[in-house]
Amino acid sequence: MWKRAQHRKMRDGIASAPARATICFTAAAVCVTLLHRHFRGRRQVPQAQSLVLPEGVLPPHPGLALKHTERGRSLYTRIGHRAGDILLEHFGPRASFAVGAALAPDHVMEVGDNEVFLSSGSLDDFVNHSCDPNCRLEFRGGQVFLAALRDIAPGEELTFDYATTTTRAGVEAFPGWRFSCLCGASNCRGEVSSAEELPPERVAFYQSVGALAPHVERRLNLALPRSA
Repeated sequence: MWKRAQHRKMRDGIASAPARATICFTAAAVCVTLLHRHFRGRRQVPQAQSLVLPEGVLPPHPGLALKHTERGRSLYTRIGHRAGDILLEHFGPRASFAVGAALAPDHVMEVGDNEVFLSSGSLDDFVNHSCDPNCRLEFRGGQVFLAALRDIAPGEELTFDYATTTTRAGVEAFPGWRFSCLCGASNCRGEVSSAEELPPERVAFYQSVGALAPHVERRLNLALPRSA
């Protein structure tokens, strides 16, 4: 996912003198703290109940939790949800394509024409792609929510189709957004790319359930042939 956090292991250095070791350890701790504050999307993300969110941001549903899988950390639900339920809010600093590509090309999500969310450091950073998703994005004014696309059973991973908010212009600005798909769905397209490359029947389905971002709908309406 273009907002998926990168996780790196750090090796501890051992100094010969105790005093020197203490100084090194303290300096390392300060550096780690500063890095965590700057690269918020790379920190260890707590569970929904303990998150501290900016004012005005909808708290994630308390039933959500992160799990470690073979594809990295993914977001799951411990309880069931009905179609239409709002599960969390996607948020983060807004930036242009150029700024996003310069700052964190693998940690952003397209939310408008030449506009992305930078990493929030919250649970929304860990929602993976699926070609057969159980969630969709819901745009309300300037806010973006993750909503259940269908009834979701306890223990399911939460996913949405990245193409529903990604345009060809976005893929051109962020080449890493085009990548092999590992979702394993029976209708897997084999590659994650832009909305313009979705099969027509999939576009029709996503339009019917309100899963396409407004800026994506505008692009598709321009690209689709007009009826006589």
